[in-house]
Amino acid sequence: MYRDGKGVQVVLSVVVVFALAATVFFTPGPVYGQEDEMFSDVPQDHWAYEDIKYLAEKGIVTGLPGGTYEGDKAMTRYEVATMVARAVRYIRNHPGSSDQQDLSTLEDLVYKLSEKVDSTSQTSDQLRTRINELQTEVDNLKARSARPENYDQLVKRSENNFILAVTGVVLGAGALAWSLLIG
Repeated sequence: MYRDGKGVQVVLSVVVVFALAATVFFTPGPVYGQEDEMFSDVPQDHWAYEDIKYLAEKGIVTGLPGGTYEGDKAMTRYEVATMVARAVRYIRNHPGSSDQQDLSTLEDLVYKLSEKVDSTSQTSDQLRTRINELQTEVDNLKARSARPENYDQLVKRSENNFILAVTGVVLGAGALAWSLLIG
């Protein structure tokens, strides 16, 4: 049914789809809620309720102690890896659970999601470049606002100019007084 390597591609496609979906929707933990109820913090009218319930029944996602799910919380890479491993184990342990159409759909989704990942990666690179540019600008502004290298020389010149100016005023006043007394 599959050409050489096609089966591996399909399995990898499934793994990638679950991993990408996990980063957006799921937070695994050690305990799945009560037997007859879903996680206490996932309302039945939530748009992802049925999907979360399906994955929880398969053991792919689990809740936290106390029966909560915390679906709005971001996942760590460890949690994503755990969920992907559970999904792969489920597929291996239940080989008849999906058909060719399911796998083709997942493969298409993988390609679409990989394009989004590439786009996100490019955006991330652009942001990283912009941050580096801004850091350089900040460093330049700090350097310009700091003391100039010849600060001590400028202070010495200012002191000398002040002394010359005061001396000039005193000599001018003395000359004026002399001319008034003599003249």
